[in-house]
Amino acid sequence: MMEYRIYAGTYAGADENGIFRYRMDGNSQILERQLALPGISNPSYLALSQNGTMMYAVMEDMEYHGNAGGGVCAIKCRENSLEILNSRGTTGTLPCHVTLDEEAGVIYAANYMSGSLSMFPLMPDGSLGEMSDCRQHKGKGPNTLRQEGPHVHFSGLSPEKDGIWCVDLGLDRILFYGIDVHTMTLSHRPERDIMLPKGTGPRHFVFQPGNAHRMYVVCELSSEVFAVNILKEGCQILQRISSLSAPNDKSSCAAIKCSEDGRFLYVSNRGDDSIAVFRIDPKNGLLHLVQKAGGRTPRDILVLKDMLLSANQDSNTITCFYRNEDTGILTRRTGETSCHAPVCLTAVPTA
Repeated sequence: MMEYRIYAGTYAGADENGIFRYRMDGNSQILERQLALPGISNPSYLALSQNGTMMYAVMEDMEYHGNAGGGVCAIKCRENSLEILNSRGTTGTLPCHVTLDEEAGVIYAANYMSGSLSMFPLMPDGSLGEMSDCRQHKGKGPNTLRQEGPHVHFSGLSPEKDGIWCVDLGLDRILFYGIDVHTMTLSHRPERDIMLPKGTGPRHFVFQPGNAHRMYVVCELSSEVFAVNILKEGCQILQRISSLSAPNDKSSCAAIKCSEDGRFLYVSNRGDDSIAVFRIDPKNGLLHLVQKAGGRTPRDILVLKDMLLSANQDSNTITCFYRNEDTGILTRRTGETSCHAPVCLTAVPTA
């Protein structure tokens, strides 16, 4: 059975353990804590290299070394240790997501509070170079409490690697930037932007594995998922569906993940304390809600072959579900793993 190294990012002070590494045996499906790393303030989102030897974490703060903005940090992952190589300021405040492009040797930090996207080249040893570009968004949305300005929450490379999509919750827009790897700069290409309905508050997206034209966007403010057809000549919204089985105005979406085979989509609902399971229609890509599984305040979820892990921020736990690969249905495993304020999960197979 497959074994994994599971990393959890949390909210923690720089003097506290903020990143944890666990071993998961595919047979027992029990998390065994191996390592903990202090020295990074609020490492709330992590990105792992494909071979698991490098990791990048945001520092979700309002200030970095006395200047406005948060930070990003490079970490060397060894068999028996985690080593901080260096960190850089993002200029933007409260960075909440990091995207790694190993092929181009770049990382991107999404700065939530200030509404910007920062770009950093990677050095040969995996450490971070000086910030090469930062794109500041402008505008606001109709929700006066949550959309008083731009709020960049996520970025993701296009499947063709010809640009990066940048999700702005405050603008109800997913902006597209072309990438110049020679100058390490970004250029906005508004003709490829995706506009979501006003007040929905897009948060994250995933592409359907094996289909470069099918994007699924989770919207935090409206608790909805949008199926979007991505074409060079423009984008078309195919479907708008609730992530809740019943209305709940105290709930907000967080993570969206797709199974590796592209057949099932999973969305976490905070407040409703649930994980929505959708079946993806193989003919047209439309979603069908098939289950709502329990999990207290799930912030992030990690979909593995026959498992799903949920990082439950407010209950300080990580829960494990058995995942039926044929139906997508989740069954909660007995017992939980204690972890203070877990908000991100990522993994690399070890066997």
